[in-house]
Amino acid sequence: MIETNNGKVYADKVQLAYASTLEIVSHAIIIVMALGFVLYVLQLLPLTVPVETVAANWHLNATKLQMKIHHHCGWSCFTDLQTFLHGDAISYASVIFLSMATLLCLSTAFIAFFREKNQIFAGITMLQVLVLLVAASGIFTSGH
Repeated sequence: MIETNNGKVYADKVQLAYASTLEIVSHAIIIVMALGFVLYVLQLLPLTVPVETVAANWHLNATKLQMKIHHHCGWSCFTDLQTFLHGDAISYASVIFLSMATLLCLSTAFIAFFREKNQIFAGITMLQVLVLLVAASGIFTSGH
């Protein structure tokens, strides 16, 4: 944001693009997460792991819980349609959507920088997007 001589504050096109994307994505995330939660808790779709099992093992960390219940981990729960159409998988997908909000906003900022022909900031933004994609892919995971 930049302040002008008369004291007014304005945002440039990149800031406005980022903010408008963030507004849309944040509202969509709230709706998707609420829907995922309702589907999971009310068991409107079948569950791969019952709520009671999760509650009984709440004291375990994620790795130990996954080993105990022999459940999919990472992106593997989305490998087939049968696994994906479960309430807990939809709830998990809503959390993934939440973590991808930054990626979507940065992609919009990249487009705005590209249109302004600001190659340096476009390049930096693209590198941020690539780092987030590589991190989300799980290529460099340890201990699995």
